[in-house]
Amino acid sequence: MRIQFLLKNTGMYERLGIMTLSSILKQNGHEVKLLLTEELGEKKIVENVKISKPHVLAYSIMTGEHIYHIELNQMVRSHYKNALSVFGGPHPTYSPEMIEKEHVDAICRGEGEIYFPQLVEKLEKGEDFYDIKNFWFKKKDGSIVKNSIGSLVQNLDNVPSPDRKLMYDSDKALRARGTKLFMATRGCPYQCTYCFNHVYNTLTKGKGDMIRSRSVNSIIKEIKEVKDNYFMDRVNIDDDIFLLKPKGWLEEFAEKYPKEIGLPIFCNVRPETVSEKTGFLLKKMNCTHAAMGIECGNNEVAKKVLKRNTTNERIVEAVRILKKNKVKVMTQNLIGLPVPNPTEIDYDTLDFNIKLRPYFAWSSILYPYPGTEIGTLAMKIGYFDGDFEKTSISNKTESNLKFTNKMEKRKIDNFHKLFSIIVQFPFLRPFTNFLISLPLQYMYTWIYFAFYGHKYLVQSSFKGILLTFGHYLKFYLKYVSRLEKRTKFKSTIKTNNRSASINTKGQINQRP
Repeated sequence: MRIQFLLKNTGMYERLGIMTLSSILKQNGHEVKLLLTEELGEKKIVENVKISKPHVLAYSIMTGEHIYHIELNQMVRSHYKNALSVFGGPHPTYSPEMIEKEHVDAICRGEGEIYFPQLVEKLEKGEDFYDIKNFWFKKKDGSIVKNSIGSLVQNLDNVPSPDRKLMYDSDKALRARGTKLFMATRGCPYQCTYCFNHVYNTLTKGKGDMIRSRSVNSIIKEIKEVKDNYFMDRVNIDDDIFLLKPKGWLEEFAEKYPKEIGLPIFCNVRPETVSEKTGFLLKKMNCTHAAMGIECGNNEVAKKVLKRNTTNERIVEAVRILKKNKVKVMTQNLIGLPVPNPTEIDYDTLDFNIKLRPYFAWSSILYPYPGTEIGTLAMKIGYFDGDFEKTSISNKTESNLKFTNKMEKRKIDNFHKLFSIIVQFPFLRPFTNFLISLPLQYMYTWIYFAFYGHKYLVQSSFKGILLTFGHYLKFYLKYVSRLEKRTKFKSTIKTNNRSASINTKGQINQRP
């Protein structure tokens, strides 16, 4: 079978889900291709698909990029009908009602490593596939089949390494990028209201262990293979919480990794998991940078609204330990919360970060993702109407909440752009209210990305800077210049063509 993934762009970020599914499908004898569509016009996209003749058009999408990909699929299917359109990733998982969209034939909720290959195998054999777990299907008559959630992948060592060649052949910038992405553990036990994890944990309750870790030998083997085949000057272990590991795992990794790999490590930590012992182990394994969620500098709001039960005192202690062990701290913060006087809360977060003096203070604008507690709260108090169809970009640039007036929204959007700069240069703090009140959002966006790019590049080796500077410059110039633009495909969809590619047995009507 031929499977073609369609993706707008990588966002300079390795899509581990797509890459892992590609490895599994190729192991099973299937042909997998990836098409990045952003730089292509409608004609070239369609030509590429017709040449590839896929049996399955596959999309892995997040909320914020979903509209583009739904419309992309509609356009492709209006010209090429002999394929099943399958959507997976966070957005279909938490917004399964997207199955009702034109030409969306199937969605996968949750992990796809077990069940997506089952779908492909049944398609190849011409068998009925409407009973596959994790999947919702739309039949030819428009009726929806809603299957239950299946088991989680328990032994991650059995999952093949991501197909990096698939991604790197499509995006030369990712190949050149010195930081390569890896995952050693899946799952997070915390209940933060703004995150998908608490929703996912409820969705998959009783379907297997929530927290699952690869063996040390497994993750080191993958890192070594990538190091031997591609340029890499830093390892990014993208676990939700890197220090959340089985007993003895960190000690074994800290012993083996420096000997077999030795490259600097970037990881994510929570204050609760940072101790004198774990701080020492991070230093031993050559962890040079760690991202730690602060989110909100106001303890009361952090606890009641975000369900972050860590005190500021515990955060200060965690940062102290990390700095003591030569680990540079990148804090993660949320701007524009759905609370009364959100700007005042943002000031609390800003001042707390100034006190912490991190290497870099990252901030995100609060986005009420589907199904999350904070999303429900935002709708309940009138800050959000629940319409995600109006959202065509992620939370990187402006809030989609409804604040009391335009000035408050301007302040929040500008606060987000200037947050890290003010933390870095505290002498600007007295001028903050004046700066965020100015109608300079677009200029601040350029400054924001330039500062972030600088902070990233200085972490790289000299070779890494030489190889990636041009790619990053091109990416950010393109990204910022197109923030307010939305790709629109020609309206060529026939309304009577609903799920025309599959028959009542769940088979493709016409095999290309």
